[in-house]
Amino acid sequence: MSALSSLGEAWRRGTWRPADWFLAARCGMEAVVLGWLLVVLPAVAFYLASSSRDAAAALSTGSVVRAATGLWSLALGGSWGTSTSREGALSLPLTGLTLLLLLLTRASVRRAHPSSPASGGWVVGAATTTALVLVLVASPAASRTWTVVPATWALTSLVVAVELQRSGSGWPALGPWWQDRPAWLHLALRQVRQLALVLTALAVVAAGVALVLAGGRVSRLHDALTDGRFADTLGITLLQLGWVPTGLVWALSWVVGPGFAVGSGSVFSPTRVVAGAVPSLPVLGALPTTAVGSWGTALPFVVLVAAVVVAWRDRSSLRQMRLRQAGAAAATASVVLGGGTALVCLAASGQAGPGRMAEVGPREGFTALIVGLLTLAGLGVVALITHPWGQVVTRRGAGATVDDTEDAAQEAREHVGTGAGDARRPGRPERGGSRGREARGAREGQGREAREGRRPEAGTPQWYPVGEDDVGPRDRGAAQGGTRRAGHPPARRGEDGLAP
Repeated sequence: MSALSSLGEAWRRGTWRPADWFLAARCGMEAVVLGWLLVVLPAVAFYLASSSRDAAAALSTGSVVRAATGLWSLALGGSWGTSTSREGALSLPLTGLTLLLLLLTRASVRRAHPSSPASGGWVVGAATTTALVLVLVASPAASRTWTVVPATWALTSLVVAVELQRSGSGWPALGPWWQDRPAWLHLALRQVRQLALVLTALAVVAAGVALVLAGGRVSRLHDALTDGRFADTLGITLLQLGWVPTGLVWALSWVVGPGFAVGSGSVFSPTRVVAGAVPSLPVLGALPTTAVGSWGTALPFVVLVAAVVVAWRDRSSLRQMRLRQAGAAAATASVVLGGGTALVCLAASGQAGPGRMAEVGPREGFTALIVGLLTLAGLGVVALITHPWGQVVTRRGAGATVDDTEDAAQEAREHVGTGAGDARRPGRPERGGSRGREARGAREGQGREAREGRRPEAGTPQWYPVGEDDVGPRDRGAAQGGTRRAGHPPARRGEDGLAP
C-alpha cells in the first residue's frame, strides 16, 4: 500500500504530469496518425480512381484501409499476409517509409519541445498507445502487425532522448560524460561517420549504374504493369520509392562481395549470378544478369582503400595518441561499422511472396564481417605506420633487411671468387667459407680490445661501425689505393697476385 500511496502522492503533486503534458501527448499522437495517413489516404485515392474496374470494385473501402495498414506495418517490422496462403507473405521492409516516419516523429517532438524527461514520457506513451489502437482497429486479417507497437515505442523513445539531450533537459550525468569522452572514442565515431558516408556513396553509384544499364528493361516492365494509366503509374512509383533504401543496401552487399538473393537458390554477386523467377516489379528489372568478370573480386578492396584514406586524413590525431589508444579507435570503428552494416542488412531482408520468394535480401553475416575486417585492416595499418613507435619498428626492419642483403651478397662474391681461384690453381684449399668468419672475428677482437683499453697491434686492420657518415673500413695500408664497399674488409691478394 505504501508504494501505491507514494504513486498517488506523486500524481497529486504533479511530478508525473508536467505543465506541458497535453502538448506532449498531442504531438505523440500526431506523429503516429500522420504516418499512418501517409499510406492510407493515397491507397483510398487510388481505389476511388480505379473503382470502375471489376478487380478494384470487389474491394470495399474498409478492405483498402486494412491493406494500407498492412503496408504501413512493413515500415515497422510487420508482415502482410501469411506464408501458408496462396499469395504468400510480404515482409520486405519499406525502409523508405521508415525514414519518413522517423522524420515525422522528429518534427513532432521538436514541436512539443519537452521540458523534462517526464514530458518526453508523455510523448512516448501517447505515440505507443495510438499505434496500439490503430493495430487493433485496422489490421488486416492473418497478418503480423503487432510489431508496430514496440517499434513505435523504440523509435519515439530514441527521438525524444536525443532531443532532450540536445536541448539540455535530459539526463544530467550523460552530458558531462559525452563532453569529456576520450579522444580515441571521438576519433572512432568520426571515422565511422565518414566511412558510412563512403559506403552510402558506393551503394548509390552501384545502384545508379545498374539502373542506367538496365533502363530499357525497367521501362518495359513498368509499361506492361501500368498500361499507361496515371493512377497505376503513381501508385507503383510511390511503392517502389519505399524500397529505394532497401535496394541501396542490396547494392552495398553486391559491392562488398557476398551479394544478395531474390528467391531461394538465387545469387547476385560480382563473381556469380544465379537468377530465377522474380516478381514483376519494374525496379527488379535492374538486377544483374551476368557476373562482371574476374575484376569483381577486387571490388571489396574499395572499402579497404576508403578506410586507409579516412585514417590517413586523421594521421595528426593518431600521432598524438598512444599506440593502444590508436588501436582501440580502429577496433571500435570497425566493430561499430560492421554492426551497423549487419543491422541495415537485416532491415533489408524479408519475404516477397510464396514459395521460393520467402528468402529475399543480402547475406548479412558475410557482408558485415567483410566490412568490419576491411575497415579494421585499413584503419589499423595507418594507425601503426603513422605512430612513432611503428615508424621506429619499420626503420629497424628496413635496416635489418639491408644488412642481411649485403651479407648475402658478400658471401656470394666470396663464393664466386673462391671458385675462380680453385679453377686457376687446382688443389688450392677452399677459403671462401672462412673469409666471413675471419672478418667477424677481427671485428669482435677489436671490440674486446677497445673495452679493455688496449691498443690494437700494428698492422691489424681497423673496423668501424657503418652509419650514415661512415665510408667503410680503414687500415694502415689504405693508402695503397682501390675503392671498397662500406662495411666489408679490404681485398687481400694471394701469393700469385690474384684475389682469392
